Amino acid sequence: MKRRALTVGLTGGIGSGKSEALRAFARLGADTLSLDEVAHQVLRKGAAGYRPVVRVFGRDILDARGEIDRRILGRIVFGAPRARRRLERLTQPAIARELRRRLRAHRRGLLVVEAPLLFETGWEKDFDLTVVVAAGCGKRLRRLARRDRLPAAQLRRRMAAQLPAAEKAARADVVLSNDGTRRGLRDKVREYHKAFELIYGG
Repeated sequence: MKRRALTVGLTGGIGSGKSEALRAFARLGADTLSLDEVAHQVLRKGAAGYRPVVRVFGRDILDARGEIDRRILGRIVFGAPRARRRLERLTQPAIARELRRRLRAHRRGLLVVEAPLLFETGWEKDFDLTVVVAAGCGKRLRRLARRDRLPAAQLRRRMAAQLPAAEKAARADVVLSNDGTRRGLRDKVREYHKAFELIYGG
C-alpha cells in the first residue's frame, strides 16, 4: 500500500547547493522548510533565542536596531569550536520544536526540510529519507566567494566546522552531485521528485 506522505531531510556542506535544491523541490510542488530560516527567526529580537545569545556573546553582536548581526556572530563562532557549540546549545531546542511541529502537521504529499546540521544533531531519525547535496571543495569555495564575499581562509574555517562531506554522503539515502550547473541540479531533483512520488502516491 502506498504512503500518503513522505518527509525528506535535505543537507549538504556550506556552498554545496542545498538551498538551490530546496527551491527546485518547491517549484515542483513539494512543501518545503528551511531550518536556516527558522534559525534566523529564533535569533530575532523578542524570539526564544535572542536574550540567551545576547547574554552569552555580548551586545557587540547587535546592529543599530538592536537585532543580532549574524555576520558578526558568524565570525565569532566559526573561529572558535567551543563558541559554536555553545550557540548551538542555545538555539537548537527552539529549532527542533519547530521542526517536529511541522513534521507532525504533515499528513499528505512530500515535505522536504533543508537541515544544515541534519546528521550532527541526530535529526535524520525524524525523516523517512535523507538526501545530501555534494560538491567538490573548489566548486564550493568559488560559490561561497561569489555569495558571501568573505576571505578564503574564513570560508575554509566554516567548511571545516561541518561534518566532512564524505561522511554525510555515506550516511545519506540519496546523494545529489552538484559539481555542474544549476540546470543540471534541477534535472536531478526532478528525477528524484518523480521517484518520491512513487513512494507516497503523488
